[in-house]
Amino acid sequence: MKLCGSGWQHSSGLHLLGHLLSAAQESLKRFTGDSPVAEVEAWLTRANGCFALVFEGKGYTLAAVDRIRSIPLFYTADGLLADRSEAIDPLQISHIRDQDRAVWEEFLITGFVSGNDTLHPKIFQIPAGHYLLLRDGQKPVLKAYFKYRHDKESSLSEKDLSAQLHEIHRNTTERLIASLNGRSAVIPLSGGWDSRLIAYLLKRAQYPAIYAFSYEAKGNAEARISRKVAKHLNIPWLFVEHTHKSWYQAYFSNERKQHYKYAVNATSSAHIQDWLAVKELKSRKLIPHDSVFIPGHTGDFLQSGHLPAVYRDATEFSRHELVEQILARHYRLWKHPSREETTRFRQRIERYLDIPEQMSAMDAASLYEYWELQERQAKFIVNSVRVYEDLGYDWRLPLWDAELMDFWAEVPLKLRLGRRLWHLYQQQYLPIPVPVFKNLNWPLRARNKLLRIAFGEITDVRYGRFAEFRNPLQYAGERVQSYLRPELEYPSFIDPKLPLIRCDMNALQALRAIFEL
Repeated sequence: MKLCGSGWQHSSGLHLLGHLLSAAQESLKRFTGDSPVAEVEAWLTRANGCFALVFEGKGYTLAAVDRIRSIPLFYTADGLLADRSEAIDPLQISHIRDQDRAVWEEFLITGFVSGNDTLHPKIFQIPAGHYLLLRDGQKPVLKAYFKYRHDKESSLSEKDLSAQLHEIHRNTTERLIASLNGRSAVIPLSGGWDSRLIAYLLKRAQYPAIYAFSYEAKGNAEARISRKVAKHLNIPWLFVEHTHKSWYQAYFSNERKQHYKYAVNATSSAHIQDWLAVKELKSRKLIPHDSVFIPGHTGDFLQSGHLPAVYRDATEFSRHELVEQILARHYRLWKHPSREETTRFRQRIERYLDIPEQMSAMDAASLYEYWELQERQAKFIVNSVRVYEDLGYDWRLPLWDAELMDFWAEVPLKLRLGRRLWHLYQQQYLPIPVPVFKNLNWPLRARNKLLRIAFGEITDVRYGRFAEFRNPLQYAGERVQSYLRPELEYPSFIDPKLPLIRCDMNALQALRAIFEL
């Protein structure tokens, strides 16, 4: 084993990284070397928290990640385990060339690698809700102990479901506060629902040490919303201004390049949305050194905010229709993949998702959301917590609490579509008189649209990550070609002549991760 991360707890063959909630920690202590695999698997199905675990039993080793793969684990075909792919073998361009072409094409067009593959042909990952079983002289066996599926629907009324959700939020907050152990809670407060829910729940519970922060360009509309929310809740609010220049300088620093090596893990495009802001908060000592970051991942997903609109009307779906929905939603960082490339992506989806020929709307929606949790949520969105770790902070994900996941798994599809139940809930139980962020500044939107047509995302300071802004013509002239390695034959959907500011920023970050190998 190569367990390199700080914070691993070791005792009597048990190795644990992360945090457990409720009674899970105590029940784990009952394991002995004679505990059978079935007992460990039963514990995993009940465990609540964000963790990676390795248990050395009698005649076997079992390695597991939590329901959302918040802390990744990697392995090889001969049973070598590690908490970082780099600890097994640093990723190199030669590995990209040797890997199945569909794998790294998928990484470029989604920002992650699906299933148990990685960009390295000899290194694999344990997917969300799975454990790996190792026995001497046998091949590693990968098994799911949890699947986020909507197999049944609650018969409770909308009113009763809202009341039940309110009680679960109370329970979730109690568990969160117990795990914080008095440390400061720092919330990246956006203009949306999820982060304000966390801020409200902690404030309602009278937690004494809460900070909120926002960032991006000075005076941006979303930050104005978050400031109003923080003011209403009487929470200290911090703002970190970003400019094209500050992002460019930070992005091309050795510190950011080292973060990519830490966060990519041959699997994920590094999610660095709040990396620069957190780095500034730390360097300017604006928050306590032992702060715990609590982002709002991922309430909108559990509330089915990502389901395609077609589920409002259709009652039955085919396998082809479901695969096309996943392709349209998640294989889109670059436009116009070829027929051959799209066929390879379809095959990868079907390889890791057991899809019947025909399904009800409930079953199709369940499979759609299962795929998204396993892949984009686990490997890109949740992977954003690597930012906090790398900068020396702890983190929590209360909206992925097991009780909350189990609740939303049984909410009827008709109440999840359009986040219907959530909106009913927030009207009754989230009394913050500040509208969520919607960019309704029509003159500004019209101006930005004209600029996008002429140049691309020239006004978005986040694109300062990718090229220095000296003047508009020079900036708009920076091409994708500068991000390509000559040793690789890139897929057809990547146009070397395309200006960087006309590309999806997550597409560029995936491209950059390979460029810097």
